[in-house]
Amino acid sequence: MNGELKIMTYNVSGIPVLGDNQGSQREFKGKDRMKKIGEMLCRKSDCDIIGAEEDFNLHPALAEAMTAYKYQTFSKGGIPLGDGLNIFSKKPVYNVKRIPWRKCFGYFAGASDRLAEKGILSAVIEIEKGVFIDFYVIHADAAKDPKSLEARKDNFLQLAEVINSRKEDRAVIVMGDFNTTFILNEKDELYECLVKKAGLTDAWAEIHNGGRCFYGDGEGWNPTLKETLDRVMFKSGGGVTLKAESYEYVEFTNDKGETYTDHVSTKACLSYEVTGDVKKPETLELPHPENRVWQTVKVTWKFISTFIKALFHLHELIYQHKYKDITDYLP
Repeated sequence: MNGELKIMTYNVSGIPVLGDNQGSQREFKGKDRMKKIGEMLCRKSDCDIIGAEEDFNLHPALAEAMTAYKYQTFSKGGIPLGDGLNIFSKKPVYNVKRIPWRKCFGYFAGASDRLAEKGILSAVIEIEKGVFIDFYVIHADAAKDPKSLEARKDNFLQLAEVINSRKEDRAVIVMGDFNTTFILNEKDELYECLVKKAGLTDAWAEIHNGGRCFYGDGEGWNPTLKETLDRVMFKSGGGVTLKAESYEYVEFTNDKGETYTDHVSTKACLSYEVTGDVKKPETLELPHPENRVWQTVKVTWKFISTFIKALFHLHELIYQHKYKDITDYLP
């Protein structure tokens, strides 16, 4: 048995108010903008599975417009409770788990990552009848100041630990907004902390850089496609062999060429071949929405606790000013 999976990772810029200014178009805002993004993804992406980042408060509008994707995860909530991560799939999705980063940085510095619970969204997806893979969508800590770099390294280490600690061996696909590239490996150690430790293959490196994930190792670095922060990685296993067939960037625009977010989506085609017995999870649980009353309680408490914690981190304003010019932190 063999086939292909067309997959995409897309940061939809769903931050309240701010997200409306992260594209060049100004006609649609809020729910209307998110609806347009959903309609374009259905009409133009031609993908089996889409992983979304920054899908916060406006998730219902996006989800309702994604009519071509029968299987969807339910949002954890808006800022500051939610992680902004979701899956839209034409294949059945099971066993959804959300894992917050154990280390992040910034209320007023870096990229204010502590104002949202970014992390890892994991799931099991049935790509064919009885054929299961493990699927991860991530959004790593942003910014390039020293404390953000430290947090992002730990994000990659944590993801590697999650992958390596699985009880059942299955093929793996990882996608998301990594907020780094291999050209920044000297600072972020993406290869050492994640790719090498988890045994992953980076689709961009395979297709456009001769399989190389090293920058500054004494050899020529001449990729045929410039890197972006959004990546797709994979790992064969559990009777399923994965291979990168194509890798491209897609920018969704209106008729005037105006964009709806500040991100270009990353699209990859992975072929798969079933080469042995596939390990089925012990249990298969479909995604389900959280109780609204309980979610409201948690959102309220999160707002209060985040506000209090932020007050004790006003000193970050000094740190932010100190590292306003990040030129010294780039390779």
